[in-house]
Amino acid sequence: MRTTLTIDEDLLLAYKQLAATTHQSLSHVVEDALREALSLRRERIGRGPIELSPLPEGGGLVAGVDLSSHAALTEALEKPRDDELRRRLQGGGSPRGDGDPS
Repeated sequence: MRTTLTIDEDLLLAYKQLAATTHQSLSHVVEDALREALSLRRERIGRGPIELSPLPEGGGLVAGVDLSSHAALTEALEKPRDDELRRRLQGGGSPRGDGDPS
């Protein structure tokens, strides 16, 4: 079926390049992209709403953590685990709880 669409120039160029690289027609590449997008949307709709649970006691934002800094967020997320490992190692227990310190 023939139809007319208005497509962003940059997007069209990217699909033309993909068509050339894969030795397929532009129509075929666009059809594949539309099928994939439709499948993903149907899958997302079929999942239903995402249910969020409340944070456990003591959860939430941590004072002094820069939310725009990847390094600060990583440090804040890993610190409780690191502290627990240090506590277990200092107490003589293994982090895995099986007597093996590795």
